[in-house]
Amino acid sequence: MMSRTRSIFISILQILLVYSLTNRVVIADEVVDSTVYHVQEITSGNFVHLGSFPPQSTHNHGDVANIGFIVGSECVAVIDTGSSLHVGSLLKAAIRGVTNLPICAVIITHVHPDHLLGLNAFAQDPTVAVYGHHRLPKQIRLRSKYYLEMLERELGVDHIDNHIIDPSRITGVDRLLTIDLGGRVIEIKAWDYAHTDNDVTVTDVTTGTFWAGDLVFSKHVPILDSNVRQYDQVLEELQSLDIKHYVVGHGPLDRPWRDLVGEQRRYLGLLMKEVRAAIDEGVSLMDAVNTIGWSDQNRWFNFELYHRRNVTTTYTDLEWED
Repeated sequence: MMSRTRSIFISILQILLVYSLTNRVVIADEVVDSTVYHVQEITSGNFVHLGSFPPQSTHNHGDVANIGFIVGSECVAVIDTGSSLHVGSLLKAAIRGVTNLPICAVIITHVHPDHLLGLNAFAQDPTVAVYGHHRLPKQIRLRSKYYLEMLERELGVDHIDNHIIDPSRITGVDRLLTIDLGGRVIEIKAWDYAHTDNDVTVTDVTTGTFWAGDLVFSKHVPILDSNVRQYDQVLEELQSLDIKHYVVGHGPLDRPWRDLVGEQRRYLGLLMKEVRAAIDEGVSLMDAVNTIGWSDQNRWFNFELYHRRNVTTTYTDLEWED
């Protein structure tokens, strides 16, 4: 899967130098206390940082999502920015370890905070265009207060106001948008209800590398924050694609694409089958969350953290289906 691996090791002094050269003030939350940040070049010009599996915490600084960037001959596109200014700043410094080309675009694949809240490390530059699903600004408005409180509570961030995202900075994508980075065209596609109601994917046309965001997970239990039936339809379409190189939102990138998506569809299929049976038998939601789908417990990382939520979302969706 990995055609080439490129490791970028960045010291605190290097990161601070990046900020001094750009005349940008480093606020407290952005001061980097990690001495190593690793990105991999999985295909020509496509660089990925693999987040860790454990739930976000002060120990891992919320560095739990797979994020990265694509380098053209004229500029760079960033794909997701991590869960905080700390993580976003690390990614920005990693870009400067690869190229001095300007960052011209940031694409947010969906609203969840582990992909979104590092945005202000980039968005303070007015020349950087920020793209997301056309429903993303609404979801930012709805969820911002809760996400900021969670940032303070779970990551111990003191200056949460520095993480407030301006929804008006988002250029909404409806269907398909093409961006030319200079000798390298990328396509941003907006999907219907799936993992969330605001998912986009990014394809590097030159290499065929497909950035799936959280539409697809690897080894990490899928997370359902929308409609389970429509999510499965989207996955069916994704499974039919001939994808050789990909980046998923969480987990390793070392298995065949169709196997990966098929495993996720099997899980959602199990949820739908057992939830429908429970509804027919009059099983309450309170009981359903502790009985449905638990045969899959040992197949996925972080199963106990998210599975009950998935059962709840599936139950409330299917309870009123025709």
